[in-house]
Amino acid sequence: MNRSIKIGLMLTIAMLTFVTLRAQEYIVKTSKSNIQGTSTLHDWESEISLITCKSTLVVENNTLKAIKSAEVTIPVTGIKSAHGKMMDNKTYDAFLYEKNPNITFLLISAQVTPVSPGKANIDASGYLEMAGVSKSIKLNGVATMLANGEVQLTLSKKINMTDFKMSQPTAVMGTITVGAEVTVNFDLTMTPSPANQQAKR
Repeated sequence: MNRSIKIGLMLTIAMLTFVTLRAQEYIVKTSKSNIQGTSTLHDWESEISLITCKSTLVVENNTLKAIKSAEVTIPVTGIKSAHGKMMDNKTYDAFLYEKNPNITFLLISAQVTPVSPGKANIDASGYLEMAGVSKSIKLNGVATMLANGEVQLTLSKKINMTDFKMSQPTAVMGTITVGAEVTVNFDLTMTPSPANQQAKR
């Protein structure tokens, strides 16, 4: 093997190793996420009070470069409405929560496009499972690098409950019906997992 080929292989291995080292696991530090919808009586909003997300991100020069993996879990009983337990119970029943206690999303692929220093657009696809039904979906969002090295992810997605074979919640003997389409808004601050520090020791 001639010298130029050896140098080329060494550089390629070095670059691959560098990218691998830059990929780190991030977890949710804070969340301001909710579900918004309509009904025949009024618009409504429920807070997503519990959410976990483990993702492997590649960050370079204070910009998100790639999302290697991501898995999101939302306990159904972590969805809380300002209208109280009656609305919550209707929501839980719609999700068939006793048999399907969690809403999950598994990332399949993601395209990250830097648009300005510290900010990038995200076009992702993956599988969303709700009420025991799994569907492929596409997501669009924005990643913003924070000064402390954390990453803020903001995404919004309209979902039709009937696509997941879910019944629309009703109240007052069926005179009030929730609209089939809801909008899920995610605002997550992702911080490097402590496991990253342990791996370096």
